[in-house]
Order: sequence, then structure tokens, then C-alpha cells
Amino acid sequence: MNKEWLWWLGEFGLAVVVAVVAGFVTKDVPISILYGLFVGTVFFVLRQQTRIASQHDRQISEMEDKALNLPIKLSHLENADPYMKHIIEAERNELLRMAREVGDGELTIRSRPTVQLALDYFRLARPGDRVITTNSGVGWGTPGWDLIRQLNFELAEKSVDCTRIFIEPTAATPGDKKRLKQEMDRQKEHLKVRFIKESHLPPGTRQNSMLIVDRYFRYGTYSKAVGSGLKQIQDEIKIFTRRNELEKAKEMAESLIKLSEEYK
Repeated sequence: MNKEWLWWLGEFGLAVVVAVVAGFVTKDVPISILYGLFVGTVFFVLRQQTRIASQHDRQISEMEDKALNLPIKLSHLENADPYMKHIIEAERNELLRMAREVGDGELTIRSRPTVQLALDYFRLARPGDRVITTNSGVGWGTPGWDLIRQLNFELAEKSVDCTRIFIEPTAATPGDKKRLKQEMDRQKEHLKVRFIKESHLPPGTRQNSMLIVDRYFRYGTYSKAVGSGLKQIQDEIKIFTRRNELEKAKEMAESLIKLSEEYK
């Protein structure tokens, strides 16, 4: 018998006890039953409210404990990547804020700063690193994309070997194709720019990815294009430092370079 059934059995037992006591006091069975039901209902409501509040407080405490203990757990992971630790620390602080707000009966949900994460990710590249990215048009025309593009130019000036492979989606409209050409024209003087159609991609290609060869691999997953072939919404971001994932990403990037055309 689980704890939930034990709790309900206890409530039923309490109502029965109240009814029996009322019967002895009043010597009137119908009245004692009604009195017992009334008192039992009042006790049930009060205890249910107390129970919910107790569970609520316990859940908040558990959230705070997990967030507070996170740095201790990470300190024992000698091979944990510093960049990933930094991201977890930021998430931990956000979790603590939400736990405190929930305790006060409110909650503010903040969107993830994916553009800032992308900028921080690119800043991990060092002179001499090789960076290979793929992009199918996500984010173009936004201030965030302008910042990412400019940062890529700065990295190239600092001797980071940057290759960007542009992908033309199958659903691209004439307007999309025009914007794609404009974006490639804008970048070809600074980066190694290549071009490939979506229909020519090998299976398993991540169409919006960033590989810092032998160090980090990151890609975003996106919902299906709506309307224009270049209008997509990002769902999540995944980052890898495992050797096997880095090797697979490197092999895929090399395949894409061979399959794609240099844009001049």
C-alpha cells in the first residue's frame, strides 16, 4: 500500500472516529453521522491545504538543494570542461531565482540567451584553431546574426581558420535565394565560404552547426520552416566535448567541404 492510500485511509479513519464520538455524546445516530461528516470534511480541507503547502515547500527546498550542491558535484568532475561548467553555473543561479520566486507565489520565465551563448562559444576559438560552421539561413537579418558575423570576421583576422558552409533549403523562395547570395557576398571577403543545396546533403547532416575542430561541437535543432524556407525557430542547443562526437563531426564537416562548392 503506497503512501497516498495510507493518507486517504487515515482521513477516512479520522471521520469515523469523529462520528463515533459524536454518537456517544448526542445519543443520536443520524445527527452523529452528519456531525462526523461535517467535522471530517473540515479536517480534510485543512489537512489537504497543509499537505499541499508542505509538498510545495519541500519541492522548493529540493530545487534549492540541487542548485546549491551543483558546484560541489562539478568540483569532483576533474575532466569536466570549463565552458560547460560556466553554463551550468549560470543555469544554477537562474534555478535558484525561480525557486525563490515560486516560494513567494510568482514566477518569471526568461528566454534563453541563445545569441549570447553563440557569441561566447565562438570566443572559445584561439589563433590557429579551425572552425567549420553550417547555416541554412536561421537568424539572418537579426541584430544577433550581425554580431555573430562580425565576431567571425574578427576571429579570421586573428588567424582562426574559418569556413562557413551555406545551405540552400529545398523550400527556399526566390527571395530567400537572393538573401542567401547577399549573405555569401558579404562574407566571402573575410571567411572561406562554400555553398550546397539541401538535397545534396548526406544523411545526418546538422544544418546549423559550429565545430571548433578537436575541441567543441555544437548544433541547434529547429522546428520546420514556416512559410519562407529560411524562417525557422530554434528549439534547443546541444554541445559536445566527447572525443567520439568530435571525430564524427569532423568527418561530416570534411565530407560537406568535399560535396560543396567554393563560393567566389
